[in-house]
Amino acid sequence: MFDIAPDHAIGLYTGLLALPFALLALRLRRSARTVPGTVLGASALMAVAGAIHLGLVWTHRDETITALLFVLNGVSYIVLSQFYTWRWWRPASVALITMTILGYLGYIVLNFDSPDQVAVATKLLELATLGLVLVPVRGETKRRRSRWSALGVALPLLTLVTVSVVWIDDLARPDALHVHAGAVLQATSDVATPEQVAAAQKLYDQTAAAIAPYRDWHAAWAAGYRPGPQNTPSTHWMNQRYVDAGYVMDPKHPQGLVYANSKHGPVLLGAMFQMKQIGQFGPDPGGPLTAWHQHQNICLTPFGFEFSLMTPTATCAIGAIDISVPPMLHVWIVDNPGGKFAVDIDPKVVKQIDQS
Repeated sequence: MFDIAPDHAIGLYTGLLALPFALLALRLRRSARTVPGTVLGASALMAVAGAIHLGLVWTHRDETITALLFVLNGVSYIVLSQFYTWRWWRPASVALITMTILGYLGYIVLNFDSPDQVAVATKLLELATLGLVLVPVRGETKRRRSRWSALGVALPLLTLVTVSVVWIDDLARPDALHVHAGAVLQATSDVATPEQVAAAQKLYDQTAAAIAPYRDWHAAWAAGYRPGPQNTPSTHWMNQRYVDAGYVMDPKHPQGLVYANSKHGPVLLGAMFQMKQIGQFGPDPGGPLTAWHQHQNICLTPFGFEFSLMTPTATCAIGAIDISVPPMLHVWIVDNPGGKFAVDIDPKVVKQIDQS
């Protein structure tokens, strides 16, 4: 979700190009000189939002209904942005922005589209515009000012609902590259060749044989592996010497081991190879079978790692910091339904080990 879809980037470019024209239009109109700054700001942002929607029409030309909605919404925004002296401009703006945001949320919940950063940025822009529209202006009666202030209470609620729906939808239905929240897969072919299947099996056999002694966690400790936070069902044990040495997919020197935290003590689940630099994916002998993955936007707190808790607005919880880690490749030596090289171990497997 944290990446910008290439075919949606044009929307942002269109919006940015529209901004100077929107500001110029305000400057050329004499009526703008007597209008409050909050209204002028809302007008400019509304024009930008309209331009973004119109910019996305071409990329959705094969989706008739979606393209039509973009046209209607974009035109409505741009036209309404120029009628800021109209008596009913504020109620009309509130209605249009609110319906647009709720309509988008319904669109992604029904799985007609998936959220990306262009959509998230546009929704934040619209929420900011709504906030400016709701600011009471000079000259209003006390009754009208109180009414608009009361409506302003709904803005934080709408913001919370928008972010929550987008977040939950992305976690529940990640895209092809984000097989689970916060992890980006290495780009590979869709189908493995016979040679890649053989290479993947060779890597698995060599790794399984090399880490067999570490079924006894004491041997792993003696070799320099140290556990991370153990308040989760499984834990990565990292060997800093191997990390610093920069071994590349060496079965005899995996940078990490993964253990289940069972009631019987640590139970070896598999190994983990890790590159030294973020964005540097390792060799991929097995094609789609051995694709590396990189965890992004990990929120680190004093209580340990909280994976994938970053919101669509790219923020961590208060008191946490955002980090990313270099690409990694797991090799699971237990029967993992996701596969021998899956991004994650199936929680049911860990639970079964703990109960055995």
